[in-house]
Amino acid sequence: MAPVVLRVALALQLGLFSAVAVEGPVVITGATGRTGALLYNTLKAKGVSVRALVRNVTKAKEVLRCSACDASEGIFLGDVTKKETLVQAMEGAGALAIVASSVPVCTGGMDTCSYPKGAFPVDIDWLASKVQVEAFAESQKKAGKVPGPVVLCSSMGTTEPDSFLDKLGNGFAVFYKLNAEAALMSSGLPFTIVKPCGLSDTAAGEAQLLVGHDDSISLKTPITRGDVARVMAEATLQPEKAKGLRFDLCSQPGAATADFGKLFDEARNPLAQAQAQVVV
Repeated sequence: MAPVVLRVALALQLGLFSAVAVEGPVVITGATGRTGALLYNTLKAKGVSVRALVRNVTKAKEVLRCSACDASEGIFLGDVTKKETLVQAMEGAGALAIVASSVPVCTGGMDTCSYPKGAFPVDIDWLASKVQVEAFAESQKKAGKVPGPVVLCSSMGTTEPDSFLDKLGNGFAVFYKLNAEAALMSSGLPFTIVKPCGLSDTAAGEAQLLVGHDDSISLKTPITRGDVARVMAEATLQPEKAKGLRFDLCSQPGAATADFGKLFDEARNPLAQAQAQVVV
């Protein structure tokens, strides 16, 4: 192997820089949400072709700064609960990033929260997640492609039944997110499931990122949405490194994480690592 090629291959293996590894645009659902918009802009900044699935063109103009806000600019109008509205956005796509999530509406304290009709966690976090995965899988099959990755933004706390997040608006949000994780993992598609702890809107790229499993991270410092977006972006750019991972994600003060290949290695479940070392 030529020295330059060898250096590039080594750099990619170490996660020192990214390469577009997916064949086709990355579809982002929930692209006008706070985390979805950051993911959209992160991938665009890396030169990745992205498609934003939005419900509202007016909000897309405000949040994504599009002009025509149509397919010519990679903006697709759709409803994640209705598969027929997703077909155009999924056609020819190389990866799917699911950031669409239910959002409680609170008029006062925690006991005043509820969800809009048709947008409860069961509708968005569970059933709509299945719809999105099915639409993507069908588009991949129709195109005769090797299925691209699905990167799902879920949540920590799935080992804590009837938690305050579940009780919020009586929506059982984390319960339904867990169901969505299970459905994706059994879909046969390559997947990465990112489970952030509490979210913040502070600047990205300024903290040490922590990974774990089964809510074992004791330092539950809120992670900035921008860092969640960075990890999800790298999961689409390094699909082989991130494939099959399901991990908790938090942060703590310290040297900012830059090596995402190493982060994905650390995120691999210890049991899976042990199995991979078994020689048959």
